[in-house]
Amino acid sequence: MMRSIGLHTYELDNADIAVAEIKAGLETFPLMEHSAGVIMCDPEYIESGVYKAVCEALPFPVAGATTMTQVVDGEAGILMLTVLVLTSDDVFFSVGMTDEIAPDNDALTPTRACFEDAVKRLPSEPKLILAFPPLIAENAGDAYVEALAALSPGVPIFGTLAISDSIAFDNCSTLCRGEASPVKMAFIVVAGAVNPRFLIATLDDRNKTPYSGEITKSEKNIIREINGVSTYEYFADIGLAKDGKLDQGLQFVPILVDFKKRGDYDGIPVIHAIVYLDENGDAVCRGYMYQNSVFTIVNPSAEDILQSSVKLAERIKAIPDRRATLIFSCVVRRMAFGAEPLLEAEMIEKNLKGSSSFMLGYSGGEICPTSVRADGVTNRFHNYSIIACIL
Repeated sequence: MMRSIGLHTYELDNADIAVAEIKAGLETFPLMEHSAGVIMCDPEYIESGVYKAVCEALPFPVAGATTMTQVVDGEAGILMLTVLVLTSDDVFFSVGMTDEIAPDNDALTPTRACFEDAVKRLPSEPKLILAFPPLIAENAGDAYVEALAALSPGVPIFGTLAISDSIAFDNCSTLCRGEASPVKMAFIVVAGAVNPRFLIATLDDRNKTPYSGEITKSEKNIIREINGVSTYEYFADIGLAKDGKLDQGLQFVPILVDFKKRGDYDGIPVIHAIVYLDENGDAVCRGYMYQNSVFTIVNPSAEDILQSSVKLAERIKAIPDRRATLIFSCVVRRMAFGAEPLLEAEMIEKNLKGSSSFMLGYSGGEICPTSVRADGVTNRFHNYSIIACIL
């Protein structure tokens, strides 16, 4: 059986105080034979040395990523460091961090040796991978998913890309055992008596616009042609691009993509984001854009985003045997709330408070299976979504 507890500190400057606050939470929580933790914090905790000090003081390994705004066991805030502690006698954890990943969408090569070593430390086959990839502008989130899936076929993958509170997202780091890196992937491999369940809430049909198309030429996360014309021409024709660029008011363009041409297609579309148009007028996206896939541009309202989160919280509460819940929400959802950046976080805190331990962090891209079946699992990378893993 697994047990969990969520710990937090707001102490940003004094490492001794921060460590004392985290350790005080552990004093009332006896650890079992096997333990690990998911750690998240604002990047300032790395710069101040508090993150490293907390890792060195914990009696178990941790992995995670930087984030902006967090929730843990009844506390929602912005400048926080949080730890979701997982402990068990019959669930096993192996924590690791990859070599540096280049901006070339090859995550398999730098991941292989470290991941295989982590799996060897487990007494049985993996049942779950918690993944914390870096946010590298040129790389698609799918590159990390495909690397882990190749190394551990059929295993569900759940996680988040690192994010930060800077406008350019230029100080994001993944976290592992006191190390922080902008170009490495951290992970926790879980084995034993664990039964992960997954939930996804995303944008729905109410958010669809009249604009759709077929990707007629693409390469990994770059769309070169839509409906047989250049990507720039397509967006210019519908009034969303001018002078070689997306309109200035568009930081990201969410599109609902139906991957009918993928061999592992399970009938469930996902949301991906177009980040910018490059010098050739091609669209650079957060996820892979498979040729001959069809898409629809969506335009969500803040109210619709919040309602999808409310429904997700209700679905989580309906699962009776929760031992721990890990939740990641796309940072663009938080941005949609404008002057109320804690709106979604506080709603999650209010709805799940008093139940089993849980953690929420904001994400640069979400990793969650769209389906888990007896014959396999369909792992997917998402944007604009809120995802949950229930243990």
